[in-house]
Amino acid sequence: MAAESMIDPTATPFRFFLLGATGRTGLPFLAQALARGHFVTIFIRNVSKLPVALASHPHLRTFTGELHEADKMAQAMGETNPDVVYVMLASEAAPYTAVSMGTHSALLALRKLKGAAAGEPRTMPFISIAAWGLGPTKVYITGFFARMFVDVAKTLFWSKPFADFNKQLAEIEEAKNEGLIRPTLILPPLLNNGDKTDIYLSGEASTMKDTMGVTNFVSRASMADLCLRLGEKIASSEEAPQWVGITNP
Repeated sequence: MAAESMIDPTATPFRFFLLGATGRTGLPFLAQALARGHFVTIFIRNVSKLPVALASHPHLRTFTGELHEADKMAQAMGETNPDVVYVMLASEAAPYTAVSMGTHSALLALRKLKGAAAGEPRTMPFISIAAWGLGPTKVYITGFFARMFVDVAKTLFWSKPFADFNKQLAEIEEAKNEGLIRPTLILPPLLNNGDKTDIYLSGEASTMKDTMGVTNFVSRASMADLCLRLGEKIASSEEAPQWVGITNP
């Protein structure tokens, strides 16, 4: 699909829970979601890292804690009752476990809330960001040089972050099979900190395989836009693919 800029407030505000709000993707997502009129609950270590304009926004609710503190996450989710849970973490620094640890705690929190729920517990929409070439998209990387590039990157540069992503994906699949979550994984190629483009390409991974390239770029702001669009769609009870590719045209 082709996505255009979203600048107008939405007619239906939703409640989003976000891990990674001060990161390079989480921050533009937070700004865009609040600008659209949504209510966002964030769970972060250090509130001072938030820009003042966002920190004081009336639709923002902040809880502080560490990624391993699942009980605190459960309290935050229980008090705010999110429509969608987002994990926008990155395992780019030692000990390279932020993605899997945050995901693990979020899933523990959801299990705790599900156990305490009265009546039929719902399956929580769960959106996270991985990378093209993970999960089922590994088979879509064809060509000698593309495969060599990925193999070298995984071995020399991104071995620990890739390992942590794979750990996350395994736990997400387990949670999906038990009916805890309905996951959507965004799989970008290389990322940059450019502006959000008016048009980018995205869609179910199997339909994007001929468009994607491991050396393509897309901005984190555009990826945040896609995450927001998918969250709005899922919160409106529409279906979304589990594996979604995104790239510039």
